[in-house]
Parts: sequence; C-alpha cells; structure tokens
Amino acid sequence: MSLRHALLALLDAGPMTGYELAKHFDQSADRVWHAPHPQIYTELRTMEGAGLVVAEEQPRGPKARAVKRAYRLTEDGARELRRWVAEEETPAPLRDTAYLKATYFEYAAPETVRRQFERHRAHHLEQLHRWERHVAQLRARDTELLRRRLSLAPEAAHDAIVAYKVHVYEGMAARARVEIDWADRGVELVDKLTTP
Repeated sequence: MSLRHALLALLDAGPMTGYELAKHFDQSADRVWHAPHPQIYTELRTMEGAGLVVAEEQPRGPKARAVKRAYRLTEDGARELRRWVAEEETPAPLRDTAYLKATYFEYAAPETVRRQFERHRAHHLEQLHRWERHVAQLRARDTELLRRRLSLAPEAAHDAIVAYKVHVYEGMAARARVEIDWADRGVELVDKLTTP
C-alpha cells in the first residue's frame, strides 16, 4: 500500500497525468520506494475505482484530437493520505541478499568475494552521490515537484516541508556511507584471510 500513499502525496501537489505522475515519482519517491511505471498506472486505476482520485480528460496536443487524463486528489484521498502518515509504522524485518550471501562467503573463491564487495561499494557510492545531490536540490528548493508543493502550501509550512525531505535523504546518504564502510571492511577481510 505504500505506493498508493506515495502517489496520493504526489497528487497533493496538484493534478497530474499518469505520465507526469510517473516522472515525478521517478524524481522523488522512487529514491526510497521503487515501482515500475506499469505498476503506477495500475495503482492509479485502482485508486480511481476506490474514489481516492478522480481523472479529468484534457486535450492532448495543439489540435486537441486526442485526450489525456489528469488525476487529482479527492477529499477521500486526502483523508487517506493523512491517516496513513499518522499511522505508526513497525520497522520491516531485514531481508538483504548481500548480507545473507556474505554470511556464506566461505564457499566462494576469494576473488569472487572481493568482486562482490567491490560491486556493493560501487553501487552504494553511486547512491551516496545521488542522495547528496538531491539533498542539495531540496535545500535550494530546486525541484519542480517541491516548487509545486510549496506554491500550494501556506508559507508557514515551507520550512517543515523542506526539512522533512532533507532529513529523509540525509538518512539515505548515511545508510550508503555505512554500506560503503562495510564493503571496504569486507575487502580488508578478504586480504587478511588470503594473506599467508
């Protein structure tokens, strides 16, 4: 259900077509909750059926021969978003393939283990840079979605809107640093175990 609530939160920034919503999802919520575009479109139809969003047809293109559907949040959708955010969340049990596999690295050749740690490090280093860039954009209030949201929110709420988002992505950056450190220590462990 988290995808549903992320989409409701995005639509709180104003009406969007499915294409616009998927684009904004990729630039924001996808950073912490991945969902492929077909899943987003399916969920939009389900949300429309549940009365959480309503779609209005708009002309597509200059000659307006075709139409596109722009979704907007309903009062029921806004209530559901507030209910979900207020609900206390129990942290999910850990399920991490990299850590599970590392538990049994004694079955693999040292060079294979090293490559897996190096790949893990490279992935999380890329993520770290991504999170840090996003934090900088949020602090500068320099994303299209954030500007839309701020334009609709009372000015007194602006600092909180930005601060919570910055806090999330700083947390993601901190996680990435921990993963990089773990991978570095893994490479050191391989060296220690293979040095005669």
